[in-house]
Formats: sequence, structure tokens, C-alpha cells
Amino acid sequence: MAGAACTKADPEVFFDGTPGAIEVAKQICGGCPVRARCLRLALERGEAFGIFGGLTADERRRLRRKGVSAA
Repeated sequence: MAGAACTKADPEVFFDGTPGAIEVAKQICGGCPVRARCLRLALERGEAFGIFGGLTADERRRLRRKGVSAA
């Protein structure tokens, strides 16, 4: 995604799943100018793995269960 902070990072950090990698990925997402768009796309696509928009797959599942939509 154009302008995303993650374009300069190792993609593996977003899919590693270890606490250290999750923390690093969330830090990268934290200051990203397209974070909200990334999260919206992940919710729309039902991304089942990885960090998108600063949230883990479990965190995104919880949002969907609470009825939060991608809109």
C-alpha cells in the first residue's frame, strides 16, 4: 500500500506471532499514515493471519464479534 510504514520493514515481522515480533510490528503500524485504511482492508478481506492496521488476527476477530464493520 502506497505510503505504508511497513514497506521498509521485513514482512516476516508482521506474521511471526512471537511477542517480540508482534511488539515491533505494532510499533511500525503505530505511526503509519495509512493504518486505518490497512485495518479496514484487513477486516473487509477477513485476513486470518498477521498484523494489519496495528491489530493481530485475534484482535481483529474480537472487533468483528463486537460488530465493528470495515466501513
